[in-house]
Amino acid sequence: MRIVSDNFQLVRPTLHEAAVQKKAPPIIDVINRLITSGSDAIDLNIGPLGKESPTVIPYLMDVVRGVTALPLFIDSPNAEMARLALASGHAGIHVNGFSLQPSRLTPFLSLMAQYEASHFVGYLLSEEGAVPTAHDGRLQTATTLITAVEAKGEGLMDRLIIDPVVVPLSWDDGTFHALEVVRTLRALPDLAGRRVQSMAGLSNLTSGPVPRQKGELMEQAYIPLLAEAGLDYILMNTNRRKSVLGVHAANLLTGGLPFSWEALTI
Repeated sequence: MRIVSDNFQLVRPTLHEAAVQKKAPPIIDVINRLITSGSDAIDLNIGPLGKESPTVIPYLMDVVRGVTALPLFIDSPNAEMARLALASGHAGIHVNGFSLQPSRLTPFLSLMAQYEASHFVGYLLSEEGAVPTAHDGRLQTATTLITAVEAKGEGLMDRLIIDPVVVPLSWDDGTFHALEVVRTLRALPDLAGRRVQSMAGLSNLTSGPVPRQKGELMEQAYIPLLAEAGLDYILMNTNRRKSVLGVHAANLLTGGLPFSWEALTI
């Protein structure tokens, strides 16, 4: 599993101000901390940018790319914001993400067809934007999503990353959903008839008013399940050092390489 940090969020006042007023140091400081936290990629949650987008997003891409060459996932439900990032000309820019909602499916698939070097995350949500609640509901949604991607153009499946949507354990059926995500990940290759990339948002599992130690413990319990199910990208809070170490340990168990204690850095 490759670690994607979800700690860069423009809803944070200091980051929003820095981006809008084009003050690079606060942005650079956050990116450097995410690099040292063990991130393999960084999710840039653009947040509620409005009329500033045409200037702010290209500026943000330039600043971040001046610091790191790590893959970047532009996290926005707005296809125009994603387009601005993709059009910046920088390499390693991907999109997180779209779903079957008509307002998102059509414009994002058009971007996917246009930007052939970028990967796109597709959420397993209904056309109404809801999380499937039935047993195997995510697999039924995945079938529809895969069909839509394949119909858009040859080769697009190579760049699709499916996100089965982790929900908070605090939901009434939170544990059902947690295990349904794992079942979905295991079944995706057979469903698609091919290798399918996947991503899951670990932070969603413990979102809400959860004591930190208890939240970290549940993350650490869930990480090996995701690893064994074949997850490719784990979107997570990289400030949670024990969870990051849990990913490294799970990778040693499931990576198919000879085990070495020296490979585990703690």
